[in-house]
Amino acid sequence: MEDDLTGEAEDEPLNSGDDVSDADGTEESFETENVIVCQYDKITRSRNRWKFHLKDGIMNLKGEDFIFQKANGDAEW
Repeated sequence: MEDDLTGEAEDEPLNSGDDVSDADGTEESFETENVIVCQYDKITRSRNRWKFHLKDGIMNLKGEDFIFQKANGDAEW
């Protein structure tokens, strides 16, 4: 549609046709036993060694929830 005063095209309003389908397979990628949701201060990598400095998070490890203010870790990938 075009606005009569400015001659600019108006965007159509959102409707149910714009919804994202839940059947796109994203749930399968999140099926894991352990989950950490947090913010990060710093993440560094040296060759295949990673170091994590995390903050303000919650983690679910083996079915048990843990809340933390700061956490540090390292991993080899």
